[in-house]
Amino acid sequence: MTKIKTMYSSTDNRVPTYYVGKNKKRNYQARYVVSDFDCTYNIGTAVTYCLRSSRKHDSPVEDLKKAIAHLEFEIERLNEKLNK
Repeated sequence: MTKIKTMYSSTDNRVPTYYVGKNKKRNYQARYVVSDFDCTYNIGTAVTYCLRSSRKHDSPVEDLKKAIAHLEFEIERLNEKLNK
């Protein structure tokens, strides 16, 4: 297991910095991206895993695998919906 580097946003101490973009003037957070694009749960989760992948752990591989899993869950959901 890799070490988690957790620091919190200077503008919102509830949000870890790995969910906040580098441009501090925008204070753009992963949750805003998900919300602005009306993502489903699985797509939103995949997006957040991708955005934080190089910031939370020493290697992005673990989070990228989680993102892929959630994309697969979304494909399954869509296929089930189409086959009803």
